[in-house]
Amino acid sequence: MLETTTPGSGSTRGAALLPRTDGQVEFLPHAELTWHDGRFTEIRPLATSRLPDAPLLLPGFVDLHCHWPQSHVRGQFGGQLLPWLREAIWPAEAEFLEVSVAQLHAQRFLADLTRAGTCAGLFFGSPFAESTPVFLTETPRGFFEGPAIMTRNAPEALLRPASTTLAMLRALPESHQQRVVISPRFAPSVDASGLRACGEVARETQWPVQSHLSENADEIAWVATLFPEARDYTDVYDRAGLLGPRTVMAHGLHLSDQELARLADSHTTIAHCPTSNEALASGRMPLDRLRRAGVPWVLATDVGAGPILSQLHVMQRFLAVHSGHAEATPTEALTRATAFPGAWLAQFDSALGGLGTLAVGAPAHLVAVPMPELPRPTPATLLGALLAHTPEAFETMPRAVILWGQVAHAAHAVKNSRQR
Repeated sequence: MLETTTPGSGSTRGAALLPRTDGQVEFLPHAELTWHDGRFTEIRPLATSRLPDAPLLLPGFVDLHCHWPQSHVRGQFGGQLLPWLREAIWPAEAEFLEVSVAQLHAQRFLADLTRAGTCAGLFFGSPFAESTPVFLTETPRGFFEGPAIMTRNAPEALLRPASTTLAMLRALPESHQQRVVISPRFAPSVDASGLRACGEVARETQWPVQSHLSENADEIAWVATLFPEARDYTDVYDRAGLLGPRTVMAHGLHLSDQELARLADSHTTIAHCPTSNEALASGRMPLDRLRRAGVPWVLATDVGAGPILSQLHVMQRFLAVHSGHAEATPTEALTRATAFPGAWLAQFDSALGGLGTLAVGAPAHLVAVPMPELPRPTPATLLGALLAHTPEAFETMPRAVILWGQVAHAAHAVKNSRQR
């Protein structure tokens, strides 16, 4: 088992997959990775043969769309988006007004998430800003969170003026403000003045923004009745000043060409959540149309509609749902779950430079999984074999997870590894 003798420093050997932000993945059949003070200091190819039971090494995953207060009920409910929210999710989130409840769930969530190999991300909180400092205290650098702002069309206990929630966030300690996200839940839950308030604070603070866009046909029709002045769903957010390179919009399944062009022009990122889309029967994202329009996108779990915290499961379903509809490769799936979302987060914190990669200077986030036995392995065949498992296997697949150079999870012995 991995043991730390000097916090934040160590090394390990194994085969390694190195995803990059140009979409390529390099394969090192035998390598030694060394880190010090929580950052990689050397990625060294080895000429020696791979020893038996050496792991396959991946960078820590990065998830840009996940609801941590829904983790304890993930996969427990089905149905369409709007009934699911009313009947399952909002009652579950109502419990998080109690700080002690939020603290317990935050601790459990972080343990489950790191065990699944995710080492950073963008997270929706409950509607209560009181739970945001709880989450930010329990999580390390690289975890960003904001309470789900809701001003209407939900149970009264969940509603607050946007100005109230935003003021509470601005009153947080500076160390917490550095990881705050402006998070209007979705347009039906926030009136136009609340959305504008979110946009104004986003412009003043340069905080990241997250919300939902065009997930479900009923949702889209509802938005049209609530915002008759807007050209379309995307325009609702655009009018409020909520689009841009600091924004992640989840889903984007049913967008017009006009909407795709505006998202591309504003450099707004779409979080593609195939497991959630399947669970709520929301549809299949038009991947080729996003690509042609030049809209940035990443892969994300969308727990709790997504039933599994592991990005490996998301990668598997990404390949499955687009098979026969759009080109989707295992290597692209890996980069969209690691290097691309890592680069997006790094714009808010220079200490996150290289996040989602195995590169010198990058945060020492590392996932060790069993090495598939293949005669002539390539990145694509290794990932194909790695993803050929049942959904339940993915959350417990990592044999070890290193977070900022320290052991965050160790399920089994990782041979050929040593800490110094």
